[in-house]
Amino acid sequence: MEGGGTFPKTDYKIDELDITGRLLVEYYFTSRNPHAFGLRLLTGAGLLSGEVFNDVLNYPPVPDNFRTEFYYVGGGISSALRMGNVIPYLSVSAAYIAFNPLDENGYKLPNNAFSVYKKEGVLYTGEAGIRFPFAEKWSINLNLNMNFANTDYIDDVKAGYSNDAFINVFTGISFYLGKNIDNDNDGVDDEYDFCPETPPGALVDEFGCSEIDLRQDIFVYDTLNDNFISNAIYSDGHLFCFQVDKFRGKTIAEELQVKINTFGYKADIFEMNIGNLIWYSVRIGYFNSFDKAKFYKEDFFKKTKLMVR
Repeated sequence: MEGGGTFPKTDYKIDELDITGRLLVEYYFTSRNPHAFGLRLLTGAGLLSGEVFNDVLNYPPVPDNFRTEFYYVGGGISSALRMGNVIPYLSVSAAYIAFNPLDENGYKLPNNAFSVYKKEGVLYTGEAGIRFPFAEKWSINLNLNMNFANTDYIDDVKAGYSNDAFINVFTGISFYLGKNIDNDNDGVDDEYDFCPETPPGALVDEFGCSEIDLRQDIFVYDTLNDNFISNAIYSDGHLFCFQVDKFRGKTIAEELQVKINTFGYKADIFEMNIGNLIWYSVRIGYFNSFDKAKFYKEDFFKKTKLMVR
């Protein structure tokens, strides 16, 4: 439910601010990423006002001002993107519009009174907006849209080379019915998310797991073929992982493992024999290429600010 203002773009010189309101019902298709497409039905009503006619008079006198009542009903499509705590979106729609041009006293304007034209048409709308969720099922909306009619009589006068148009500025509130819950904001609903604590910004698969999530049910790293590659990256010949740090004491390694978990990542501890000494290597994985392991390693240290000794 939204309300706001209208700015006409007609054959009158001065565009006056007036009021409008609308109701929308939208359905967004299930998406496994932050981008989603939806359908919308909408209806609205409002007023358009202007002053001082913009052309040379060559027919009966044109009033100095107009105030047109209008309402519309239609539908369209939307594309939304979840970006943290805001949801920007774009939409296009088409609607049936009925209008009634009046003067400042509420009387029909001349061409309207003599039924010179049909007081209905098609309205084409392009819209851009942002939603700000402030509770599990509520959001505040801000948007701007451009409306193009297939008639030039919204102001009761046909003049110039283009049809009438108007701009709407809306603010309002949305209530989500059956809203899907996605606590880690990775685009996969908690109902289907195998990894519900994915770090912010991580790329995920259809199960909601990033390539840095440890999923032993799918990825089995062969520790017997563990080999150092370069740049603190190890591989068993098929999968890759990167080392965060290594220690002589297992307790210290476990403390780092717990600390990594607080950042939302999952770490594993590898026991290594170096120079007949046992070391405990704390690693994150697994990845299907060296380049991906390197990318996520750099990303991990950048976000967590951990320093390797």
